[in-house]
Amino acid sequence: MGDALERLVAAGSEGLAPLVSPPVPLYDRKNGFYAFDSALLVRPVSVPAGPILDVAAWNSRALWGAVYGDVLDGVTFFAEDVFGGQFGFRGDEVVSFNPETGEVEHMASSLEGWATEIIDDCSVMTGHALAREWQLQHRPLAPAERLIPVVPFVLGGEYAAGNLRPVADVEAMRVYGDLYKVTS
Repeated sequence: MGDALERLVAAGSEGLAPLVSPPVPLYDRKNGFYAFDSALLVRPVSVPAGPILDVAAWNSRALWGAVYGDVLDGVTFFAEDVFGGQFGFRGDEVVSFNPETGEVEHMASSLEGWATEIIDDCSVMTGHALAREWQLQHRPLAPAERLIPVVPFVLGGEYAAGNLRPVADVEAMRVYGDLYKVTS
């Protein structure tokens, strides 16, 4: 595990599920975790039960991704920011996915490169500052809960705690999917 991945895992919560065998990169010390005041969720590879879906369940097209059509072909999401923006693998690269716009963009050429970007600017990459501010004003986020904008960012909504509301992660992605259908 490279230095950035090591630092990211160390910054995270306890693992969300038991370790898997054989271990895989990113999951050799923790099977999923939250970091930066729950602004980053790294989904577990497997989870026995509970509100946090594992990677396989999260990537089921029937859950929320079908609305995006072939935009998501070949992408496997493994993590997300506090707003539901997704991080995933597409081949050997790590991509980001904006669920409001349906844009998939290259982010890094490796998992270590992704971790470096997250560590170097966690506030922008994960929404950490807003997640912290919102939680200080209201309450801690519940497991599998994300913050979505009342007025969507793509429609001019402010990146401000007052423009955020908590929703279950699957519901958040369905709201974004509906917005995508209307605006695309």
